Amino acid sequence: MRLSSVRKTQSSLDTLPVKNLDALLMQTCGPNFRIHDVEWKHLTDPGENFGSVILAVTINVEQNDKKRILNVVVKLPPKSAYLLDLFDSPLTFKKELEFYSMVAPEFLKLQNESGIPREALSVIVPQFLGGRLGLRDPQCFDEQAAIVLENLKSHDYTTQDRIAGLDKEHMDFAIAHLAKLHAITIGLKLKRPEFFEKTVLPCLGYPLSEAAMNGALDMVQKAHNDYKSMKEANVYLDRIEKTLEYGLKDDITLEEPWATLVHGDFWVNNMMFKYDESGRPINMKIVDFQLTTYNYGVNDLIFFLISSSRKEILDNHLDDMIDFYYDSFIESLKSLNVDTNAFPKGQFMEQLNQCAPVKFSQCIMMVQVIQAARGSVSQTATETADELVFTGGIDDDNYKQKMLHILSIFDQKGWLVN
Repeated sequence: MRLSSVRKTQSSLDTLPVKNLDALLMQTCGPNFRIHDVEWKHLTDPGENFGSVILAVTINVEQNDKKRILNVVVKLPPKSAYLLDLFDSPLTFKKELEFYSMVAPEFLKLQNESGIPREALSVIVPQFLGGRLGLRDPQCFDEQAAIVLENLKSHDYTTQDRIAGLDKEHMDFAIAHLAKLHAITIGLKLKRPEFFEKTVLPCLGYPLSEAAMNGALDMVQKAHNDYKSMKEANVYLDRIEKTLEYGLKDDITLEEPWATLVHGDFWVNNMMFKYDESGRPINMKIVDFQLTTYNYGVNDLIFFLISSSRKEILDNHLDDMIDFYYDSFIESLKSLNVDTNAFPKGQFMEQLNQCAPVKFSQCIMMVQVIQAARGSVSQTATETADELVFTGGIDDDNYKQKMLHILSIFDQKGWLVN
């Protein structure tokens, strides 16, 4: 998530869009907590994030007669009624809040219990500092729903370029972290089944509202219509239609113990990297857990590979990256003392090929977001957004070439339905 150099920093609690920030921070910082003043700005440029309003807030606080500075990120619901419906914000904010507050801490606890050395622990997500579903009632969603996290930017984490995509080094780094996320969830399920069923599974339920479903279908239909307008896609049109119809059925029966936490939106903008002095990535955090589901981990892998890899990396290393994910997944399970005989490579490949056609719709609809030209969306537009807010189209060469490249990859891998 990039800070915009043109965004003005605003001061004082009076202008801060977040009300009762001190009460939110007391959830983890404790009592005797007083905010003296704040500076804040929008963390992301318009068009970089649609599912929430994200603020970077620098807070001067005093606690027990000691003064300090906190750098936090506050997530608020989108202001547009269309985006609130599209992302089903009352549900997705609740899911993400419960994930950060109740599930993520158990990931670290499980690794500790498994004897993983301190220096090898995977802290996959940013630190959670407080949250609520609403201001009037903390358990009832309103426009002041908020999630407060550490600001990873202040710890030198940055995002990569969504339009260009990731190089091989970053792809492998992210794949290894994704595999860990999936493996740790499975480890938690196998080692603490009661906790998993009572606490984790409810966070992964995702009964789509009618408005959210219709919004997603509209985006898929737009992508489908764009293919019909590209002469290069003519030979694929019949298979495109059959693949989209196949995806709507999505009647795959999950085979245990493979099912895990699926992030659901794992692409360039939802990960942040930290680097050493030579510029090599040394750590990574995953953000935005609003769309989590309980399914096969290959769903995240397929979408990530297609959405976030540079063209030449996808063309030359797709099979290598798939193998690398599986190997990383198995190694992570072993580190948690999980019997890996229940996770054979052949079964993994069957799941991959079974799920890929289902993921086709997400891959093509998200090109409208990922390849949208920078500066094509204003802050005002996101606040009053309707279905036209996603600006990718066939007049944009980046968009068109990415759409055609997805077709080529799905064709080569046999992932289009005949």
